[in-house]
Amino acid sequence: MTMPALSLDGVRVVDLSRVLAGPFCGALLGDMGADVVKVEDPHVGDESRTWPPHKDGEAAGYLVNNRNKRGIAVDLKAPEGVEIVRRLARRADVLIENFRTGTMEEFGLGWERLAAENPRLIYCSVSAFGRTGPRAEGAGYEALMQAFSGIMSITGEPGGAPVRCGVSFLDLTTGILCAFGIVNALLYRDKSGVGQRVDGSLLETAIGLLNFQAEGYLLAGTVPRALGSAHPSLSPYRNFCCRDGQWVFIAGANDRLWRRLVTALGLAPMADDPRFVTNIERVKHRSELEEALEQAIGGHDRDALLQLLEKAGVPATPVNTVDQVLNDPQTGTRSVIRRMRHPKLGDIPVVGMPVAFSRLTPDVRRHAPLRGEHTDEILAEHAYTAAEIAALRAKNVVV
Repeated sequence: MTMPALSLDGVRVVDLSRVLAGPFCGALLGDMGADVVKVEDPHVGDESRTWPPHKDGEAAGYLVNNRNKRGIAVDLKAPEGVEIVRRLARRADVLIENFRTGTMEEFGLGWERLAAENPRLIYCSVSAFGRTGPRAEGAGYEALMQAFSGIMSITGEPGGAPVRCGVSFLDLTTGILCAFGIVNALLYRDKSGVGQRVDGSLLETAIGLLNFQAEGYLLAGTVPRALGSAHPSLSPYRNFCCRDGQWVFIAGANDRLWRRLVTALGLAPMADDPRFVTNIERVKHRSELEEALEQAIGGHDRDALLQLLEKAGVPATPVNTVDQVLNDPQTGTRSVIRRMRHPKLGDIPVVGMPVAFSRLTPDVRRHAPLRGEHTDEILAEHAYTAAEIAALRAKNVVV
């Protein structure tokens, strides 16, 4: 039996989202074979196009999160533009949108209306707070939601200011979870014959990622606090500075590794000190423990220390910069960095699907589209004649 090249071959996606969470969701579906049509505003386009850094006018953030898509530019403020999206949605399997709650309904493109025209449609809404509740209509960005969710309060050094995480992990993880939700809705549709709405939010992603820290409060009333690079439930498990000013992360995450660590550092008596003999006691006496380790580690240069700890069987790593990890030989052996042929930039590297499969090859088959690059092609596929397309373009409904 001939198997499809990719698991989502034949799945049609209309991606009305902008910036990060929604576009990343669409890119993941495109990686797995879905035909993703990105719908942009014809005047300004996706605002991530304006985010630096750029190369020859092309934004890195736009390129990476809109791979494997075709592009159409449509004015949703024009009735003819709304009709175009409705026509796309009638034939689509999935629609993704991340407008503020109520905006799609104002356009005439709400879930109820589109589902009435296409009962098999999976309609995925991405928002800050979710589509119900007293904050449903509130706008939210990554950093705002890191702050609102409490995550910012536990990020940073003890006693210091709350700190934004350096990665937009709420947006990106919301995109992953929405892609997961869409695929599950497609599987459910195979059994039931009907589509459904998928409601993803940065708030619920944040609470889901708080995980054991949220559960610790719900179960035991423990409010987590900022610990820098340390772990609330493990010690030692944090960054340490070496004599040469370089940093290492050391994971003495259990009693066995703790004993190896202090032996390697010449602190063997600490292994049997009642304050440190078990992880529970080490967490209780974190300050005294870390002070002793800081002094010992501060006597070693980083490379020599890493060799010492590797020989002792203690997990440790240099704290790399982004360029260092991208140029590391291990990264080069994996498939996450792929190649993409771009009409302006030529052959460029691009971050792709971060999961490898034994029978699937989710490569980058299409470059991130130029604004309106496939407008005529997509409209023709949906029964617009050349004359109708020309008339829409003359009225600036499409680009």
